[in-house]
This record gives sequence, structure tokens and C-alpha cells, in this order.
Amino acid sequence: MMNFSYLQPVKLCFGRGESKRVGQEVAQLGRKVLLVTGTTSCRKTGLLDRVTDALAASGVTCFLFERIESNPLSTTVDDGARLARMHQCDVVLGVGGGSVMDAAKAIAFMAKHTGSVVDYLSASAPAGEALPLVLMTTTAGTGSEGNCVAVVTNPATHDKLVFVSPALFARTAIIDPTLMVTQTPAMVASTGFDAMSHNIEALVGRYVQPMSAIMSREAIGLLARYLPRVWRDAGDLDAWDQVCWANTLGGMAIGLSACGLPHAMEHPLSGLYNITHGQGLAALYPALMEFSWRDNVAGFAAVARAMSDDVAALSEEAQARHSVVLIRQLLGTLALNFTLRDLGVDEKDIPWMADNCVQTMGFSLQQNPRIATRDEVEALYRACL
Repeated sequence: MMNFSYLQPVKLCFGRGESKRVGQEVAQLGRKVLLVTGTTSCRKTGLLDRVTDALAASGVTCFLFERIESNPLSTTVDDGARLARMHQCDVVLGVGGGSVMDAAKAIAFMAKHTGSVVDYLSASAPAGEALPLVLMTTTAGTGSEGNCVAVVTNPATHDKLVFVSPALFARTAIIDPTLMVTQTPAMVASTGFDAMSHNIEALVGRYVQPMSAIMSREAIGLLARYLPRVWRDAGDLDAWDQVCWANTLGGMAIGLSACGLPHAMEHPLSGLYNITHGQGLAALYPALMEFSWRDNVAGFAAVARAMSDDVAALSEEAQARHSVVLIRQLLGTLALNFTLRDLGVDEKDIPWMADNCVQTMGFSLQQNPRIATRDEVEALYRACL
């Protein structure tokens, strides 16, 4: 017996040069746009000027909100929503990486609501509507353009919380591989491993669905093959085509099946320390795969087969065990073989992180093949120091 539901209302504009469509795509939805972006990178690369020129050429008035942090804060989201209301914007455009896209989703929602976004931060789906939203991604990591999930941090509590609502789906997502070539190797590695993590957790988790399994298996194979190529050469557009597609697939897959223990444990890290999300995942991942693989041998074996043809002759159990080896090798290739101590984590904060993980990320804990207790979470943090 097989039951599942699938909703994917996002228009995906995928391919080299598709970013040139941004003006016409926004103009179809409104005439006054709040352009949400980060603090520096889009301006430095010249992308921001190209986008604002395209909007002007399409007759769209643009109001710029250039304040999004690497882990977007609820206070920043609230400020952006106030600006959208003040200027009576009728559409929101997010241009940037996952943090920008998550913030743009939350701003589009809060522009139509009162109070603070912290009132809506939970794993449940709040009712309501949002301003029409267009997303244009400049990194290949979160896949946020393909789902209705946003992650926002409450600076008062350091809670990094998941916001889920069908209202957060973009009307249009633009994925242009040519926008990826300005990234540093460290950014490519961190965002790319986040994409790999999404696909692994969607595939091996308890909430896996037929559609998400198809997406994730394909994406894991693409990332294993092509992510090292773009890490070595950010100008390799043939490889970026595949990495960008795998990233979008991962975002869609977790929209269907959710993340598991690695994301549950990473959120307290970047909520408290503001570390780079992909680096936090990298520090946790091998130990958490070791913790989990025996509870879904078939799923982890599928990960290994997607990553490497060399495991074909192994038994299913040996394939599952070898998936941990393959991830360690990938982390080494990408210079992501961190420990938590390397990232500045202090052992005294581990009890708080374990408590916060259980209190705020219960849904992801339940999605994992092996459901960790609070004490097991604490022990796993210590093992990753």
C-alpha cells in the first residue's frame, strides 16, 4: 500500500541565460517589487545592477532591501516586511543564495500579515497568503527555490526554526548556472554539501516518498560526479548545469520528505554560533551516518550505489556501510573535513545544543531512520568535537 501527496506549483526557468528573464517574470506578477538580497555579493559581481536594469526595462518600480545575513534573522524579516507594506509592493523578488531566498519567502508572507515572523516559526503550516514571489538563486545549496520551506533564526533565543507553508512557494524560480561562476571554492563546497545532505536525508528518511526517492537518487549521483569538478573549476558550466539541477531536485525532495538528524543537529550550531551551514553539516555527517545506517540498510545502500559504480559487487549491507566511507572521501575532496572544535564550538554549549535540537527540531528527529534521544544527541555532538 502506498499513499503520498505531491504539490509543486513553481514555474522553473532553468538554464544558461535564464536570468535575463527576470524583468518580464516579475512584471507578470506586479509593478512594485521589493528586491531582497544580501549585503555585498550581488552588488560586487554586478548582478544587482543587471537585475535592476531589467526590472526598469520591464516597467517595474524597484525598492531595494539589501540586508540579508548568512543565517537570516527574524528581526531582518520583520523589517523587510514593513518596507514592503510601506511602499505597497505587490511582488517580492529574492536574488541570492539560500538565506536570501528563505528571507524573501518569509518577507512575502509577513507583508500580508501582522505581528512578527516569530509567531509563525514552527514545523506546522500556518494559514494565510503571501505576496507573489520570484526567486533567482546564485548558489547551488539549499534548493529553496523549489519548495515551501524557509529557515529563520530568532536572535533573542538563538532558535533556528523551520517555517513551512504552501504560501511560501515561489510563483517563478530562475536557475541560471552562469550565475554560479563567481563563487569561491569554500562556498562551492559548503553549499554543494548542503545539497548532497538534503538528498541523502530525503532518500534514507522515514518520510521518503516515491517522487522524492526518484529525485534524490538522481541528484546524489550528479553531485558525486560533478560537485568536485565545480569545486576545482568554478567556470565549468557543463558541470554547473548538473550541480544546479541536483540542487533544485534536493530542494524539491526535502519539500516532500523533510530533512533528518543532521539538519536537526546542525540548526542549533548555526543558530548559536552563526557558522556556515554546510560546514556545520560536514562536521556532523560521518558520525551521524554511522549512527543511522543500520536502521535503513536499503536506503544507505542506495546512496552508495548512486555515488559510485564500484560498490555494485558488494552486499547490500556492505554498500550501506560503504556510504559512510564515500561521504568521508567527498568531504576530503572538498576540504570540508572539519570537526566542531575547528568551527569554534565550545564543549560547554553542547548541553544547550542538545536541548535546543530536541525542543525545536523534533520533526526532523522523527524523520531520521534511527530516532535519537536527547542523551544520544548530546553524545553525538561530543563525538564530533
